[in-house]
Amino acid sequence: MANPKQKKHVPTPRQYPPRPPAGPPEVVNPIWLLKAVGITIAAALICAYLTLCLLVYQGQWQLVLHPTVSTEALTLPDATTIRFGAAETGQPALSGLYLPASTPSDRTILYLPDATGSLAANAATLTQLHTLPLNLFAFDYRGFGASARTQHPTELRMTEDAESALDYLINTRHIRPQTIVPYGVGLGASLAATLAARHPELPAVILESAVPDVLTQARADSRAGLVPLSLLFHEQFLIAPTLSTLTTPKLLLTTGPSPITPHATPETLYRNAHAPSRTTHLISPQDPQFPTVIQRFLDEYLH
Repeated sequence: MANPKQKKHVPTPRQYPPRPPAGPPEVVNPIWLLKAVGITIAAALICAYLTLCLLVYQGQWQLVLHPTVSTEALTLPDATTIRFGAAETGQPALSGLYLPASTPSDRTILYLPDATGSLAANAATLTQLHTLPLNLFAFDYRGFGASARTQHPTELRMTEDAESALDYLINTRHIRPQTIVPYGVGLGASLAATLAARHPELPAVILESAVPDVLTQARADSRAGLVPLSLLFHEQFLIAPTLSTLTTPKLLLTTGPSPITPHATPETLYRNAHAPSRTTHLISPQDPQFPTVIQRFLDEYLH
């Protein structure tokens, strides 16, 4: 048994060696501060540039497509306004005009306008075509004119719209595809050539002032020089590969001065077109020879 009078052992406090005297305060080298600031600024600039590239990639359609959103009515004799092409909502997304021939005709022109303005801007050409003994169907792509504005236009959507127009003529108006001739202007020429390639039953195709190199056209925009456009560009409306293999009879028109550089003109594009093809130059769509040229071509290939 422990003796209650026995003293408890108290441990001796640990002795620590004296702390050495404090030295001079640590100084950060200013070069490291400058490097850190430089890295931060460089990272911010890289992020900003990548953001700019992303914006150009997503909005590049604006470099080549210039729609006019307008409800301006295009008034032509006997024209009927047509709404067609169901959208996601189930409502017609496309607006167009159907002009029957003044005398009964089994020939129909499917007019695919350029990617600028709206259908109203094509009144002169449509008026000229309407003087011919044929039916005429013209429309605005989505994002243009009186068609749906819920989506901006792109090459893919315009291609889909051209298919919808052809489908309307065949399945709603019950027009035989062997009597339908796509007529494309500017970038619309690429859509017309694509239609002809996808539907060999179409008897002929007419292309006016086709754009041979959309990338060259896009580079003319001042914004295009800020980014590597050739790596980002996908709204190309390629027509040269299609023309070089397309065996559908082709009327290839040039009107007025060439809109592209001397090294990339419609004429150079047309020279590589697969036969049969016929190239004709007109002063403008109002050229008095315009109806005659169209009529002779149709008489040769539509029987």
